[in-house]
Amino acid sequence: MKFFKPFAVTGQVGYAIPTESSTTTFDAASAPLTTTPNPRFLNWGGSLQYSMPYLKSNVQDLGLPAFLNRMVPLVEWNLATQVSNFDGGQRTTGTINPGVIYVADKYQLGVEAMVPVNRASGDGVGVIGQLHLYLDDIFPNSLGRPLFAAGPKPAY
Repeated sequence: MKFFKPFAVTGQVGYAIPTESSTTTFDAASAPLTTTPNPRFLNWGGSLQYSMPYLKSNVQDLGLPAFLNRMVPLVEWNLATQVSNFDGGQRTTGTINPGVIYVADKYQLGVEAMVPVNRASGDGVGVIGQLHLYLDDIFPNSLGRPLFAAGPKPAY
């Protein structure tokens, strides 16, 4: 059971409301006025992650190479479901993104495949990458300092 401790599950739910319920356009070639509904969406998603750094430091050091001990394999999903003002298409679209994150001391590098959940979400697999720089570790005496601090001034 101890090997389940490095698992992390996240979730998010949001509701997207357009500023107008429909959009009307004028096209003299086909029809004078075309009205297209602007749907409202329930945006939902989450992730399942397994932290190898947590496994090594808080559960058990398995003697894996340092490169593997800095990995976080994950699966993310991001979906949107139309809940009103339907536009006639598929009601739920989104992607499932399996990937891996490498966590270093001063940066984090991630890469994920983007797999559409249905034809309305796309017809090919994509790739997304991320690079996070930890500015407080890279520049601890300039950009990494707090803008506002409560308490005594740090001695730099």
